[in-house]
Amino acid sequence: MAQSKSVAVRNLYNSYAAKLLGYIHEVVQDKQVAEQYLQAVFNDVPNEIEELSKTGVNALCRLQVMARQKLADFFETFDNETDRRAWQNMSWVNNKHIALMTPLQQQVFLGVYYQCKTTSHIAKELNNSEEQIRKTLKECFTIIRNERNNERVH
Repeated sequence: MAQSKSVAVRNLYNSYAAKLLGYIHEVVQDKQVAEQYLQAVFNDVPNEIEELSKTGVNALCRLQVMARQKLADFFETFDNETDRRAWQNMSWVNNKHIALMTPLQQQVFLGVYYQCKTTSHIAKELNNSEEQIRKTLKECFTIIRNERNNERVH
């Protein structure tokens, strides 16, 4: 069983490590840090191998969820608000979808997508209703969807 588990982990790594590394690098903007987070995710894969191997489970999506959970720690390690804001400004500079969003939409989307915050957590942070945060998040997805549709047309 241990050997089959290690083979399964190796197969997952061979199939998804490059994509996951790119995903993580987009968040942390540092190759060495991204590699460390990739290693941390794959260190946990043996504990999740049954879940990752279930029929109907998208392994890449599950690995991304695991990475986001690890990356949540990354955002908690900023020494001060200035560092946190600097990251927020840096991480989406080259993302055309996020650049189309208002500052509030960016804050909500980045909080949910990259920082794994709940809508209720963001609502408290922004002193706003959870309903308004959910509405804002839906607007973010509409922007992304519309931009992708526009790209297909041209």
